[in-house]
Amino acid sequence: NMINYGAFQSGALQSIGKPLTNDTDGPAGFVNFMLNDGTYWGTAYYAAQINIASTWSEDVANEFGQMVGNEGIWGADGHGNGMSYSGWYAPGCNIHRSPFGGRNFEYMSEDAIFTGKMAAAQIRGCQSKGVYCFVKHFAVNDQEAHRSINGVSAWLSEQALRETYLRAFEIIVKEGGTCAMMSSFNRIGSVWAGGDYRLLTNILREEWGFRGTVISDFTSGSYMNARQMAYAGGDLNLNNQSKYAWSDFDANNANDVDTLRKCAKN
Repeated sequence: NMINYGAFQSGALQSIGKPLTNDTDGPAGFVNFMLNDGTYWGTAYYAAQINIASTWSEDVANEFGQMVGNEGIWGADGHGNGMSYSGWYAPGCNIHRSPFGGRNFEYMSEDAIFTGKMAAAQIRGCQSKGVYCFVKHFAVNDQEAHRSINGVSAWLSEQALRETYLRAFEIIVKEGGTCAMMSSFNRIGSVWAGGDYRLLTNILREEWGFRGTVISDFTSGSYMNARQMAYAGGDLNLNNQSKYAWSDFDANNANDVDTLRKCAKN
């Protein structure tokens, strides 16, 4: 249940004393327009990522992260469910591949090194206040239109992938110390990024040493299968709809049980 229904939260696990959490969008602050029930109340709308990046200042990025982190501590100030804001779906760290990219305002630049350095500073500031950052969208997300219709296929060489599209995320893991990541709608080649073992396990966890949670992007198509996600190295299904809460895990299958335990631990 926790893994299948991970939209803007991670569920409570009473047996180990894990509380429910409030996690939300990003990247301009705690500004989730889909939750208008008072859960997120009185939060600030900060400058877009592209504006923060235009300062060329890691100090500014760090202070921005700290301010969001402070709001996480304050929470809804007695409104909503009365809880703090634990997780932030930010920063956005894909590459400005084209000026027509639908999420360019959520990303920083066309330069991977610069993006990584600025985002790492922002994450360090935010996490210093106890708020974890789901860095997005991992990886190669560069199209907004029709992006969730069976997954846009992005074809590129491993060299281009590593030197450009993954480099910022690598810096974020190694220098920013992020303990959360959000995968992407698109496919890398023919494989959905959120269910790609090469990406989430071989590179992110084993090669870069990432320790933490990987959440999918908002589940909106049957190709975004939570079982595939879990076996690939993902942990939370960003989903709040029963039709996308995959129930094909088998409690009598030792591999399924072990995989779900790893997801819960992450």
